[in-house]
Amino acid sequence: MPGMRREAAAAGPAPFAGAGKAGETRKLGWWLTRWWSRAPDGRVYQRGWAGVLMPAAGLGLVIVCGVLVANKLVVGADVALFHRVNHWPGWLYPPMWVVQLSGVIGALPLAAAAAALLRRFRLTAALAAATLLKIWLESVAKMLVQRGRPAETMPDVILRGNSAAHGLSFPSGHAMVIFAITTLVAPYLKGWWKILPWALAAAVCLSRLYLGAHFPLDVVAGAGLGMFIGGVLNLVFGVPSINSSTPCATASA
Repeated sequence: MPGMRREAAAAGPAPFAGAGKAGETRKLGWWLTRWWSRAPDGRVYQRGWAGVLMPAAGLGLVIVCGVLVANKLVVGADVALFHRVNHWPGWLYPPMWVVQLSGVIGALPLAAAAAALLRRFRLTAALAAATLLKIWLESVAKMLVQRGRPAETMPDVILRGNSAAHGLSFPSGHAMVIFAITTLVAPYLKGWWKILPWALAAAVCLSRLYLGAHFPLDVVAGAGLGMFIGGVLNLVFGVPSINSSTPCATASA
């Protein structure tokens, strides 16, 4: 018996029952911490207080526009600007119609697929999440602020293409889509390329006025919601660091 006790003492203490679970928890925590800031290929992803400004500004725009529309403030200026853009020359219709296609709901999954082909999987996940958030937030906004389409509420509206003449106008879903895409994609671009998606987003907003689908405050609110969606998702998934290197171009992000 004494020999058995000596063998047990030499073998050391029995392993703690929760040691395996604790190790798995530490491993998961390490993986999440690494995912939070760095991709397997060495790209560094960052989040900062500056990133909070985008969703905050977007939410502020939505609230201000919602208050103005709900209380029928600045109606004259809103209608006057709509009327001016809506009555621009007819030869602008082809380019305006093409531009507004960038704001259809299908643009989000298409952008996600393109990001996946480029192996930017964080961006892919963010764009996919933006698709769901767009649908939900748009329905909430339309429920809270109910405003008719321009053709329902004023005369002399020129409806072009398949623009809706009836239904709820606030906010613009096209503006939501293109500004969400722009907010998510712009951090991945460099130099002057960053300006391109913002210019396209502004053109989409103008096209919705020109086609007779929305009032100016509708597109501004939609832009704000898009910025809010993109800004929140940038905080969740992170954006590429300016000083981030890419040691292996074929690795996933």
